[in-house]
Amino acid sequence: MGFTLGAKTTADIVQETAEGLIATPEGFWTDADPTWTTIDRTGNNARRVLKYANGAELIYLALEVINQTSGMNYYYGNQGWWYYGKGIRVVFSASWDSVAHIYPTSNQSTFVPFETQRGGVNADFRTLMIPYQLWIESNGFVIMGKPEPDATDTNQQSFIIVVERSPTKEYADGYTNFFCFTSVNMWINCLYDGNWAPTIWRNRTILRPFAFQYPDHASWGGFTANGNGLSFVPTPNNFAFKSVGNNKVYYVKPLIHNVSGQTAPILQSDLFFLWSEGVGLIDGDVISIEGRTTKYLCKGLDSPDSTSRLTFAMKYIP
Repeated sequence: MGFTLGAKTTADIVQETAEGLIATPEGFWTDADPTWTTIDRTGNNARRVLKYANGAELIYLALEVINQTSGMNYYYGNQGWWYYGKGIRVVFSASWDSVAHIYPTSNQSTFVPFETQRGGVNADFRTLMIPYQLWIESNGFVIMGKPEPDATDTNQQSFIIVVERSPTKEYADGYTNFFCFTSVNMWINCLYDGNWAPTIWRNRTILRPFAFQYPDHASWGGFTANGNGLSFVPTPNNFAFKSVGNNKVYYVKPLIHNVSGQTAPILQSDLFFLWSEGVGLIDGDVISIEGRTTKYLCKGLDSPDSTSRLTFAMKYIP
């Protein structure tokens, strides 16, 4: 539990995340299937699955390292099957097949392709190092990472993955208290064609088990990270920023909705928020919350192949 940083392989980051959740003192997280380990790191075999049980709440969370030869097919814009990706897949399910050792076909998933390349990914996740920052608590985790440069792949991206359970909801809706948010810095609009790619391959910005997942492409199209089931609420034209008048930081925690628009707020995140560069905050700043011990670390990540930046503040001290 708490904050760590360093440089590890993707499998080691997944392993640390899983073991960290299991070690949280509340005891809500347990290993759901001992056959899912990170020992075998060939193909997509490095993986973990956890069960979250808290009273009547029960949900399964699978984390898979996608390292298959050349990666998974996906496309960017309208360029067709031009690009391949390796990364982390996140899958929520309401049950687990302990005989077949897999989640059911009824699930919510997102694939985060942060190592990408036209014609096939060359980097091997068994050795590729990812400098990362990680927050873990019983209510979930935040991972931010930036792959070390690999000369054989020319479309490397930094990424953020947030899995969070909110202890409170705005109203009883019959769904879980969880959500998942993911993004990459270079190709925010990584798309899939639902007529071709299996649903388990697709990239989604937001999962709201089991109300909706967005986007869930069935044709060409794009999306933005703000305003499609998750609202960062700019104030008025910036996100979190430091006032030039009183030197305080003003921010809004993101709102998670029960629909892919902005009309059904249900949860508010406590693990992360979006901040703006050029208005007083820089990478590495620590934001202290008045009246609490809680602090957030501002991270601004570009990637080896793009100057576009992910600017998110993640929980740093509880």
